[in-house]
Amino acid sequence: MSRVNLLPWRRGQRQRRQKEFLMTLGAGVLGAALLVIIAELVSTAIVNRQEERNALLSTEIAALDIKIREIRDIQAQKARLQARMEVIQDLQVKRPMSVKLFDALARSVPDGVFVASVSQRETALSLQGLAQSNARVSTFMHQLDASDQFDPSTLGVARATEHRGMHASQYDIKVPQHVAKDEPGQ
Repeated sequence: MSRVNLLPWRRGQRQRRQKEFLMTLGAGVLGAALLVIIAELVSTAIVNRQEERNALLSTEIAALDIKIREIRDIQAQKARLQARMEVIQDLQVKRPMSVKLFDALARSVPDGVFVASVSQRETALSLQGLAQSNARVSTFMHQLDASDQFDPSTLGVARATEHRGMHASQYDIKVPQHVAKDEPGQ
């Protein structure tokens, strides 16, 4: 049997395999590095694009916020104008009511009754004055109650007094105005 020394061949084989392994390892490391770089570039591009979109959305939101503020200002101005218009309409509706009120009051005052002052608080009238007697005050109240402009009246004060040397009754009558359900503003 012949003896062949295979050590140099095996050493060469081992060196060749080691060189191939290192080349494969280097190619793998290089491929992985390239993949990481490509992934980083792609993710950076995606992030940059999203940041651009966010910036665009932020500017649009700011513009819409300004428009919303303008709309709210316009709505507040509209509400103020509507309130003014309602006041004007209410005054227009109530303008003939005061004429009717004074007409009904004048028709309800009997002879011998003098109205010294009339004051109004919302829809209630307060009448103060003098009458020749308590019976005339009673007649006055009945005529007020009979009027379709007034609700039932109440006598606050009726006391005997003297006026220009005559006996008289001083009165204070509270009478609410009749407010129909179908009247505007009520």
